[in-house]
Amino acid sequence: MQDIRAEATPAARGVCSNCGSPMIARCGRVKVWHWAHKGRHPCDPWWEAETDWHRSWKDRFPKDWQEVVHTDEITGEKHIADVKNSFGLVIEFQHSPLHPSELLARETFYRDMIWIVDGCRGELDAAFFRMGLGKAIQENPLAFPLQWWGRSRLLHNWSEAKSNVYLDFGGDDLWRLVFFNTTKKVGAVGPIHKSALIEDCMTGTNIRVSYRSQNDNASQLE
Repeated sequence: MQDIRAEATPAARGVCSNCGSPMIARCGRVKVWHWAHKGRHPCDPWWEAETDWHRSWKDRFPKDWQEVVHTDEITGEKHIADVKNSFGLVIEFQHSPLHPSELLARETFYRDMIWIVDGCRGELDAAFFRMGLGKAIQENPLAFPLQWWGRSRLLHNWSEAKSNVYLDFGGDDLWRLVFFNTTKKVGAVGPIHKSALIEDCMTGTNIRVSYRSQNDNASQLE
């Protein structure tokens, strides 16, 4: 019998695609509707409670690319990828901070992956990002200088990632974290329109480095 993917709805029941355990639909008034293991913790230790931000991002991709069980053919280890396209690229959407050991473990396990990080989790992080974003010194730049004035460790934590990290501060753009010096609190970020990244993931092409023109970038920084 073929598996059928379905959204969580009141009183619905299902089976976990990862471990085969019974699932129940959690459909309250506060949290986003989601599936949960019945009477036990999630089978995947990398599972993160889903937010509206998670769901909004996942729904930009086909349903059969969402929450795909990824298995290591040698060890048999299994984890559920937020999105895995038909070309093998895993996209992980991360709202909460990650311990460096788990960050490394995920990147080692998935290998071909990118991170999309919620930059609005901290109350002032988006404002500090805009405050510290410098103007480009050349036409059609690939990256912009950044000074981090915030107290949060958002950029500090993600500076250790080996896979590409795209920061989502709301709006139509993402910012790829090129590098960040944790001592001096300076770094560089590269802009890409969300629709451009999604298009590249949908077609299986390499994610482009820069999307907007210098004029668009200048207006963004004013």
